[in-house]
Amino acid sequence: MKALFILLFALFVGIYAYAEYSHRQIRAVGEDPDVVHLRWATDPNPARVVQTAAFGKVFPGYRVSVEPSGADKLLVQCATGTGPDIIDVYSIQQMGGYVDAGILLDLTPYAEKDGFGPSNTYPALKDDLGVEGKQYRFPCNVWANCVIYNRELFDDHGIPYPTKGWSWADFIEAGKKFNQKGKSGKTHIPLANFYPYWMFCDLLMSHGGRFYSENGLSSRLDTPEAIAAMSLYHDLVYKHSVIPTPEIVSSLSSQGGWGSGALDWFSTDRAAMIVIGRWYLNMLVNYPDMPRKISVVELPHAEGRTTSGVCGTRAAGINARGPRREQALKFLQYLGSKEYSQIIVQDGDSLPPNPDYAKSGEALVNKTVSDPAFHQPFVDSIKVARPMDISTFINANLVERWINERVSRVDNNREIDVPAVMRDLAKEVNLKIDQNIEREKHLREKFAKVMGRPWTPDWRKSGQL
Repeated sequence: MKALFILLFALFVGIYAYAEYSHRQIRAVGEDPDVVHLRWATDPNPARVVQTAAFGKVFPGYRVSVEPSGADKLLVQCATGTGPDIIDVYSIQQMGGYVDAGILLDLTPYAEKDGFGPSNTYPALKDDLGVEGKQYRFPCNVWANCVIYNRELFDDHGIPYPTKGWSWADFIEAGKKFNQKGKSGKTHIPLANFYPYWMFCDLLMSHGGRFYSENGLSSRLDTPEAIAAMSLYHDLVYKHSVIPTPEIVSSLSSQGGWGSGALDWFSTDRAAMIVIGRWYLNMLVNYPDMPRKISVVELPHAEGRTTSGVCGTRAAGINARGPRREQALKFLQYLGSKEYSQIIVQDGDSLPPNPDYAKSGEALVNKTVSDPAFHQPFVDSIKVARPMDISTFINANLVERWINERVSRVDNNREIDVPAVMRDLAKEVNLKIDQNIEREKHLREKFAKVMGRPWTPDWRKSGQL
C-alpha cells in the first residue's frame, strides 16, 4: 500500500511538472527574448499593476508578472522546479516554514551591497528578515498597528478624542461609553476586532511578553506577562464589553445588519475604533466618506510600561530552486528603491520598505489623507514596535495555529480559566520542542551549541532553561 502511494504521488508530481512546463512554454511564445520575465507570487491587489509597471521602468529589460499562489501549491511548484521567481512571505512564521523546506534563497551574500539588507529598512525588522543570522527576505511593505478612530462617533457620545500616551484603562473607559446611546439615539460597537490573533499579539507586546526564551528552547506563553495579555483580551470581551462577543456577532449577522466583517463595521460607522496598520487606507476607495471622519492614535500602554506593539512585513524572497535566481535579485533592489517606496506612500499600502521615505507624517501624505497628523502615529509606532519571535526548534506555523486556537477558545468562553489555558499552551509548545530535538540530529547539535552541553531527555528538570 505504501509503495502504491509513493508511485501515485510520483506520478502526480510528474504530471503537474509537465503541465506547468507546458503552460510556461505556451505563455513564452511571442514574448520578447531580450526581456527577462520574472514571476512574482503575491496577492492580486490592484496596487500590483502600478508596482509591476514601475519595475520595468527602473530596470529596463526586465518585467514582472503577478502569479497568485497558495502556500500548498507553492510547495509543490518549487519541489518540481516550476515555482515562481519571487515569493511573498507574509509572516516570520511562514518564513521559518519556507526556510525549513529549502524554498528560500539565502540573500546574505547579496543584500547589503545591492541595497536590500537590514540596514536599508527599519531597525525593528532586523530580526524579522531571516533565521539564524541569514537573511531570506526584504520588505514589500511594513506595518505597525495603531488605533484608527471615528471622530463623529466620539462626538456623538461626548467622548474626548484619545491622545498619545493613553493607557489600556483609558481605552476601556472610552470604549464602554459606546454601549450607551449617543446624541443620535444609537449605540455603537466600541472596537472592530478584525483579527483577534493580532490583537492578542499587540496586548502581549504591550505587557512586555514574548513567545519564547532567548535561546528558543522554552515557551514564554505561560509567563505573568502573557497571562496578563490574554486575561485583558478576555476582559475586553466579557467584563468591559469593548469587543463584541461571538454571540452578539452571530446575532447581528443573522439579522443581516452586521455587514461583511470588522473592517466593514468600522468603515460604515457601526464601530468607533479599529486596531490596524496604515494599509487600511487601501480600503477607503470603497468608503469615500471615511477619510474626513477618521484620526489615528498610538496603541495604549500597559500599566507601568511605555507604548509598544507588534510589527511585521509582507516581504519578498527568492525561489532557491528557480532558474532566474540572480535576475530576481533585481526585484529586491527595486523594493529598496526610492521609486518603489514612493508608490507605497501614495497608495497607502502600509509603510514603505525604506525608512528614508517615511521619516515624518509629512512624508507620508497622499491623495487619500492629506493631514500629516494622521500619518505621524504610524511613523512613531514602528520605532517602538517589534516582530514576534520564532524558535528554530519548532515549526512557527504550528505555534501560530495553536495560539489562534487558544485566542478563539478565550473569545468563546465567558467562564474560561485563562491562566490554565496559557499554561497548557506553553506545555504543548515545550513538548513539541523536546520531541523535535529528540528526533532531529541537527537540532540536538543546535541544542548543544546554545546550552554548552549535550541534550538529554530530562534536560528541563535541570532548571537550566
